[in-house]
Amino acid sequence: MGQFAVRLGIGGVIVSVGALWAGGAPAQSFTGSGNRMRGMSVGVSAVAARPTAAEIVERMLVMNRERLAALEHYESERTYTVEYTGTGGEHRAELQVRVDYTGPNQKQLTVVSESGAKFLREKVLRKLVEGEQEAAAASNQMQTTLGPENYDAELLDEGVVATPGGRVRAWVLQVTPKVANKFTYRGKVWVSKDDYAVVRIQGEPAKNPSWWTNHASFESVYMRRGDVWLPARNVSSSHVRIGGEATLTIEYGNYPVVTELPLRPVDEVAARQ
Repeated sequence: MGQFAVRLGIGGVIVSVGALWAGGAPAQSFTGSGNRMRGMSVGVSAVAARPTAAEIVERMLVMNRERLAALEHYESERTYTVEYTGTGGEHRAELQVRVDYTGPNQKQLTVVSESGAKFLREKVLRKLVEGEQEAAAASNQMQTTLGPENYDAELLDEGVVATPGGRVRAWVLQVTPKVANKFTYRGKVWVSKDDYAVVRIQGEPAKNPSWWTNHASFESVYMRRGDVWLPARNVSSSHVRIGGEATLTIEYGNYPVVTELPLRPVDEVAARQ
């Protein structure tokens, strides 16, 4: 995950946004810190003036490198569902997938069961799983990193955003890729003001990754698990060229195993800049 544990395929928890529509999906999971860092971040907000977009991104980069290094292992039972309404009526398919992650970047996805329309299972859901596996590969880590090498960022606003674990104060960034490919996207990113973790993303792929769609959009939401943030839910909607709409949903489960090492306080990171 290199520079930005916020790669779209996330730090051992990363998913490419483009993969979703190519039969892959943006399961961008970004590791983040939890209770330990929340308690140590008050000084940053109280003392520092409003940071620039570049400063927010830089702190994200630093904190995500540390969170990635701290995340040793997790497991999850995911549910991938696609629903299509259009030519030929309504169709649905589902995959149950087991994910085993071992730091720093080893992720194994295994399909344990599947049901529904064969075409959707083979051409959409299985391609999606393959796309996430591909996004985790070392050769794709650079191009899926949400850092200044690959994206321009603008600070739009600040406010409060809902997450599965409660409401979080966040910066809102507009991000634009410098190169359009199936692993990059454009849209809004919500970054926690307490620990500089990505907690929500809304956007669309920079390049249409699938032959059967001509427009796609997605929303990814993250949850705290102990001292890290992991993907909670991803919903993607696509207009299909042959007519109709397709909705892809990924539910990430409960992550029964998450272990990590001690992390540096957020205020210490800010003080070094």
